[in-house]
Amino acid sequence: MAARKKGKSKGKGASAKTNTPMANAIETGHHIWLAGLGALARAQREGPKLFESLVEEGGSLEERQRTNAQRLVKDAWQDLRETVDTRAAQVRSKAGETIDNLEAIFQSRVQKALQQLGMPTSKEINALSRKVTELNQSVHALTRSRSGGSTRKAAPKSAPAVDQSAVV
Repeated sequence: MAARKKGKSKGKGASAKTNTPMANAIETGHHIWLAGLGALARAQREGPKLFESLVEEGGSLEERQRTNAQRLVKDAWQDLRETVDTRAAQVRSKAGETIDNLEAIFQSRVQKALQQLGMPTSKEINALSRKVTELNQSVHALTRSRSGGSTRKAAPKSAPAVDQSAVV
C-alpha cells in the first residue's frame, strides 16, 4: 500500500503542481530568475564590446551634431551680419537726411535772423558794389571833363576793384 500511495501522490502532485496558480507563479518566477542570470552572463561576456560600440556611436553622433551646430551658427551669424549691415546703411541714410534737413533749417533761421537785424544779403552787397563802381567811374569822368585840358594827369579810366570782404 505504501508503494501505491506514493505513486498516486506523484501523479496527483505532478499534475497539481502545473495546474495550480501557485505552481504557475513559482515556475514564472523561476523563469524570470533564469532570464536575469542569462542577461547578467551576456552583459559580462558582451559588455566591454557593447560599451566600446556605444562609445564609437556616441562619438560619431557628437561629431555630426557639432558639425551641424557649427553650420547653423555660421549661417545664423551670416544672416545677422547681413541684417546689421542693412540696418546700419538705413541708419546712415536717415542720419544724412536728418543732417541735411537740420542744415537747411539752420540756414533758414540764420537768414531770417539776419534779415530781422537788417543785414544785407550777398546779392544786395554785390549790387551795391556795382553801383559804387559805377559812381566812381562817373565821378572820375566828371572830374576829367571839368579839369579840361589841364596839365594834371587824368584819373585812370577804370576804378580800382572793391574788396568785397571788406564791404561787409
